[in-house]
Amino acid sequence: MSARLTVVIVMPRGFDELAEALRHLQAQSRPEAIEVVLVHTPARVHEIDPAAFRMFGHFIAVPVASVPTVASGFVAALAAATGDVVAQMEDHVLLDPGWAEATLVAHEGPWAAVAPRLRNANPATATSWASFVASFASAIVASPREPIDAGPGHNTSYKRQVLLQYRDQLPRLYQSERVFHYRLHSDGHRILHDPRVRQAHINISLPRTALSHAFLGGVLFGAYRSATMSGAEKAARSLGAPLVPPLRFWRTWRMLHSSADVAMPVTAWALLTLLLMAHAAGEVAGYWRLVGDIEAQYEQFELHRLAGLRSDERGLMTGAAGAAPEQVPRHMEPRYVKDQP
Repeated sequence: MSARLTVVIVMPRGFDELAEALRHLQAQSRPEAIEVVLVHTPARVHEIDPAAFRMFGHFIAVPVASVPTVASGFVAALAAATGDVVAQMEDHVLLDPGWAEATLVAHEGPWAAVAPRLRNANPATATSWASFVASFASAIVASPREPIDAGPGHNTSYKRQVLLQYRDQLPRLYQSERVFHYRLHSDGHRILHDPRVRQAHINISLPRTALSHAFLGGVLFGAYRSATMSGAEKAARSLGAPLVPPLRFWRTWRMLHSSADVAMPVTAWALLTLLLMAHAAGEVAGYWRLVGDIEAQYEQFELHRLAGLRSDERGLMTGAAGAAPEQVPRHMEPRYVKDQP
């Protein structure tokens, strides 16, 4: 296996927020097969520690004036990338040691993209679980290695030659990756879900932040999804929007309730209902462009995950000792579905 993997890291803020993500990347079983492209602003260049990248096959630092969106950082990195496969590593993702090798092995097949299996990296709160499941339900369970319609956004890897086919459109397409995956399908490409490609995702654990994230995520998806819709289709989808949350809830419940891999607090199901409702409302708002400057509003959650975490969880990203654990309200104490009669 001589292929090389480019790992894109977007650093909109301090280098310290990459500490744990980098530690997991450094622990990969084949670091010599990894090229790291770090996108950063000039104001942060003095914080970068070159020693953190010495074990990798190649390291490229790409300075940009600003990082307004994840998509802009990813596209800037792609211009410098030379690997056969390109994957973004979010600052709030912790990779399993075999992630890179499994990704390269999966891409030996005829797949334009490979989606991983995800687990919850901060499972102590119901909010984290609800946020995680609302975003990534289909990537959580140990489902078979099989083609899928769409993979988890910012956590799916791509063949570089496929990405280059969309070079001019990628700043827009990567903004809503699910829409991008639909486009890949319509163009004849295929996406593989491979449970051997594993990583842990650090999720928003503050309830208000999770609700805002769900609503604005829906707005973003709706805005990009409706770009080619007629007025009649947007009206029909808007009228049918109230049916979407219960349908998504039922599908998620069927998928996760009997899974031995998921121990989800009972209270998380109630919070999940609210997040699904917020996302559906946001999607309708997105269809009709009712929210302005949506990219900037939504990207604050993706580019500054640390602000969406409880104080005792921030060390999951920085590696530093956090504050004393917050008192967990009684109604938030985890009681697990599989333990119920």
